[in-house]
Amino acid sequence: MKLTFLKVSTFALTLVLSTNMTIAQKSNVVSAAVEYGNFDKALMFQQDAEAAKRILLKSKSYIDPAMEHDATKDDAKAHYYNAVIHFGLIMMSGMEPDNPEMQQFQNEETREMVEKSFKIAHKDKKFKRDVDDFINKWVGLLNSQALAAFEANEFKLAFAAFAGAYSMKQMIDVEDEDLLTNSIVSAKNALAVMKKDGETEEALAFVEAAFEVLPDNVDMAIEGVNLALAIKDYDKADTFFDAAAKANSEDKTLFASMGRIYLTNADEKKKELLAMDIYNPEYALVSEKVTALYGKSEKYLLRAMEIDPKYADAAYDLGVLYLGQGETLKERVKTMDYDDPNRDKLEKESEDLYAKAAGPLEIYFDAEPNADVARVLFQVYYNAGNTEKAMEFKRKAEELSN
Repeated sequence: MKLTFLKVSTFALTLVLSTNMTIAQKSNVVSAAVEYGNFDKALMFQQDAEAAKRILLKSKSYIDPAMEHDATKDDAKAHYYNAVIHFGLIMMSGMEPDNPEMQQFQNEETREMVEKSFKIAHKDKKFKRDVDDFINKWVGLLNSQALAAFEANEFKLAFAAFAGAYSMKQMIDVEDEDLLTNSIVSAKNALAVMKKDGETEEALAFVEAAFEVLPDNVDMAIEGVNLALAIKDYDKADTFFDAAAKANSEDKTLFASMGRIYLTNADEKKKELLAMDIYNPEYALVSEKVTALYGKSEKYLLRAMEIDPKYADAAYDLGVLYLGQGETLKERVKTMDYDDPNRDKLEKESEDLYAKAAGPLEIYFDAEPNADVARVLFQVYYNAGNTEKAMEFKRKAEELSN
């Protein structure tokens, strides 16, 4: 009997303690909700940021243990208040960049936690409306701020507000195309101003921040590549491109654009190389960089052509790339002695490059027949040793000129 009584007593005590803990945690959720109820009043009406911050931190002290306890960690109400409290802390922390206590909320983990809690609460019929109302309230405020900033030509602020509103909508799986478009337009305007003012590094930092919000955006990726190459940060340029290519693996325009960007930079770098003394200790390093840039250009242009074998713009740039390399080798051959053992080898490589240029240039010519391209093809085939094709395009050039 004593043993049975002991078992029953132990079970009862456990049940009582468990029930009390559950009540305590639900009380924490209620306390967090009540405390948070003063936040809007302090921030919006009294405009007392310090009071608003104290309210959020106190609300956090209630909601945190509730989010850890089995009784409430899956509760929709707990998740709703966990989301709105930490959203407020993220927002307030942006106003105090030098405050370590608040900067702990400026991280991806907090943002992901807020998004997760919003999604859980949004799936609950009882709290779906609360989540929608909260999101829409802040989206409306951010959108109004963004529009005013854009009108005042404060494009960085406009981008931050539009992108913030767009990100909030994403938290409940809504892709707002208008907010996305406005974010991109604002970002482009901000970049145009910074580039006009010669603020290349500032512009690159802005693109990096914008790319975090718009990781799949091709326009931002191309801006990032161009800016990174402008300050010769080739690793960062590759990072931007790789991120965009991963999200847009079948976008022929993206690969063609990257090919052209690297081709332009390779040509510029080649000018630097040609102006250098061959005995300069930096010559080999610059030469390697030129080769690498041309290699990347060829890789991306070929990928664009793989996606669309008749893509005229990519074909033209690929033809120009091979043509330029063929001409470079041809000029080098002219400077060599006739008995140089490498002369014949380089001459053959030059002819092969002219031959490689012919194919893509013909694709472009078929799409855009004109006398100038026909004359280029005449020279290409002539230098490749194909007299018959050279004369064919000589005739076409004459016909198109008449």
